[in-house]
Amino acid sequence: MPSISLCDIMYRNAGINFLNNTKYFIGIMKDFKQLITGLINAGTTKISLSKPFNKEVPANVRIRPVSIKGKTLYQVTTPIGDKRENTYKEIHENIGLTELSDRISAWFPAGYGQILIETADESYTMLAGRKGNVTVIKNKAVSKQSSVPAGMHNKEKQYLIKEGTYVPFLEDLGIMTKDGRIVKSKFDKFRQINRYLEFVDDILDKLPTDRKVTIIDFGCGRSYLTFALYYYLSVKNNRSIHIIGLDLKSDVIANCNRLRDKYGYDDLEFIQGDIEHFNNDTHVDMVISLHACDTATDYALFKGIKWNAEVIMAVPCCQHELNSVISGPEIDGVLQYGILKDRLSAVITDAMRANILKEWGYDTSVLEFIDMEHTPKNIMIRAVKRNGMTRKGISEKEERLEKLAGADITLKRLLENEKNDT
Repeated sequence: MPSISLCDIMYRNAGINFLNNTKYFIGIMKDFKQLITGLINAGTTKISLSKPFNKEVPANVRIRPVSIKGKTLYQVTTPIGDKRENTYKEIHENIGLTELSDRISAWFPAGYGQILIETADESYTMLAGRKGNVTVIKNKAVSKQSSVPAGMHNKEKQYLIKEGTYVPFLEDLGIMTKDGRIVKSKFDKFRQINRYLEFVDDILDKLPTDRKVTIIDFGCGRSYLTFALYYYLSVKNNRSIHIIGLDLKSDVIANCNRLRDKYGYDDLEFIQGDIEHFNNDTHVDMVISLHACDTATDYALFKGIKWNAEVIMAVPCCQHELNSVISGPEIDGVLQYGILKDRLSAVITDAMRANILKEWGYDTSVLEFIDMEHTPKNIMIRAVKRNGMTRKGISEKEERLEKLAGADITLKRLLENEKNDT
């Protein structure tokens, strides 16, 4: 069957010219069902619906074409039950095109906030807003020809956000052009975003799939990584998530919320405030803290442990606390050099943080976030909660490290104070 574009279908039905990231009111279209049918006929390889508006519909529905006795049908996978109560299972049924079109047009945009339809050549992400408007983002297939800047390896890296795939927030950040090309001077930033998403992708199976996942991003700043996380989890992977970005600067928060509204990212919000005094009423599944200065990282880790978050990720910055008190005859030969004292203090601080996370029931890794040539603040602490583990005793080697430092760090004091208060 010849390829059919969303632009052609929309033009035929409503005389609407399609542009990337253009908002329009679905009510002005004569037949949304015809739009869906046309896209399915174009050679759909995958359909998924997510972000339900109420609890009457499943959290997400996945659809794929299957061939049965030489006939093309569509397998609909519907989750039911709750994993936490051991009642979760998936229902599979194979239906024809007419029934599939009926179901999808009934589900979206009335029941679900997002639908992703992929063909061999294109993908269409449709986001239903609270006011009845729908945002449509169309992406072409990624070109096989690499556009890696000169001086880099010719072999193309398989990035999670790929070149050639238009992403609106990357254009606003000046990283990408309208046709999906990466701006040469911003390629390091593009690589950093993808590196960050790789760390997240590694732990995706640790986050629940049978309910909405809550993620707190402490010290979000301009939030290019926060937007990337939302795009990757919600738009690309159709995960039901709610991300809260927190930062001290009111102008930064206002701009982030403006961009959030522009992209139609309804489950992403930005709040002004500080980490120490921030509280959340619902269960937090993941805590992120990227470049929170000095003891702000300790407060972020403390919140994650206190909330019993499944995943904690932190990239510390400016570890000054131990620098002013660290001492000892064993390391005097190092401490006499200012730059080495700074680095040793930072290394010991992060090691103590990682050890405390292990003590409180987390499998903890210390990883290189990005290449040292781009920034010396490139250490990521990633902790994943061990099932059923709340706390274990501190080991002898960890005690020796604390003795070497000659002082406790803020994270340990916060946890001890919390224990004494309860």
